[in-house]
Amino acid sequence: MDQVVLITEVHRPWECALVQEFAKKGWRVMACSPAPEEEFQDAFDTDKIHIFTMDTKSRESVQQAVRRIQEHTSRVDLLVCGTASSQGREAAGIAKMSADLVLEDYQANTLGPIRVIEACLPLMDNGLRRIALLSDVQGSLGLGLSGAGTGYAMSKAALHMAYTMLHGDLSGKGFTFRLFEPGSELETGASAETAVAYFTGAREDEERVVMLDWRGQEIPL
Repeated sequence: MDQVVLITEVHRPWECALVQEFAKKGWRVMACSPAPEEEFQDAFDTDKIHIFTMDTKSRESVQQAVRRIQEHTSRVDLLVCGTASSQGREAAGIAKMSADLVLEDYQANTLGPIRVIEACLPLMDNGLRRIALLSDVQGSLGLGLSGAGTGYAMSKAALHMAYTMLHGDLSGKGFTFRLFEPGSELETGASAETAVAYFTGAREDEERVVMLDWRGQEIPL
């Protein structure tokens, strides 16, 4: 039986490349995006890919999409939560931050993946039990980079904490985790290929909470 991966935010170029890479490897892909499904009918030309509308900022939308996914599969082996909100819409610096944009980024980049994980957990018991989250070096507390949009950077740092807590809550139940920084869109093809290998392969140190970039280098959380 083919393994099944659910990927969110497939309207974005990198996640779209990831869909294609998984399908090429023989996986069945449940591709989710807040955009209308008909916009993607011509983008994916294989019966390995099923397209669903899912707005991760809405619990109702997530739950509705998962119910529809259950019509196609009884399990999800691998869950990949993409980035729903990107940097660049606000000035850098905490003194200039917009509370509304901070909340929007938090809803998208932190709570969004949590909503999807919560809805998909019942489908993951009989599969690979692996959860992958896409992040960004801008959310690294260890690097302390300047110049990032405040809300975006804060939402990614919060995602890292959520990832750490999920690891603590679910690793004892057989779940494994991947946190990945895909790099710029200039490396989309190579990065997606690297990600598939990382998401599907085993690690000798599954107990460690780590984030890797597309070159395989470890990034401090």
